[in-house]
Amino acid sequence: MHPRLAIVAALAVSLAALPAPGLAAPTGVQWTPDANHLLVNKDVGNERWAISLDLADFSATGNVFFSDGGAPAFVWCEKTGDRFDADAGELDLRYRCFGADAGLGGFASADWSLINDDVTLPLSFFIPATETCDLTGALNGSSSAAAGDYWNCGGSAGAFTFGIFANGTARNSATSTFAYDAVDEACRIAPLADGSYLDLEYSPSRDHLTLYETTTDVKELIVSECERVAF
Repeated sequence: MHPRLAIVAALAVSLAALPAPGLAAPTGVQWTPDANHLLVNKDVGNERWAISLDLADFSATGNVFFSDGGAPAFVWCEKTGDRFDADAGELDLRYRCFGADAGLGGFASADWSLINDDVTLPLSFFIPATETCDLTGALNGSSSAAAGDYWNCGGSAGAFTFGIFANGTARNSATSTFAYDAVDEACRIAPLADGSYLDLEYSPSRDHLTLYETTTDVKELIVSECERVAF
């Protein structure tokens, strides 16, 4: 293995041991205008990881930039599994990661080497720093029958309306009403009855809601941005 890829392998182990989001190194996260990828810049040790998460299959691709200013390494990771940590309210994603140096005179599959076949990344690695863990301001009423407004959402899964209520339920026009206590699950990733996972991030300064939801087989991440609309 090339010496730089050995460094990447060591950093991959560091990724697996990252602390909870509130204690981790500062993270920059943004999504692309086509709503298909999340972009992450994160310092791991003395190196900078710049990773793109493909929402369609959870694969992660990017570069590792070294503190000595040398040429960056290329990294590609495929999702191999997942595990929910109920105590932490966290969905841990398991990856097999490969690395390569820059191509020279073309490309060859032999350029890529396995650097770690058991890297664990929390889903929160790909979620921006929260503005608040108090979601009471995001509620649409005591129940769907008493709602005074709703959230108009759009993103990687198209357009839909969404409501969250004080009685511990939520309603998605693309699916149905389901049990979800937004206040108790704030700043946590919550399992839903159908096997999917949901996280809501609320920005009171913009009165803006962002939804992160997996499919029931946890093979795709759906990200949507929502604006409040009064009835």
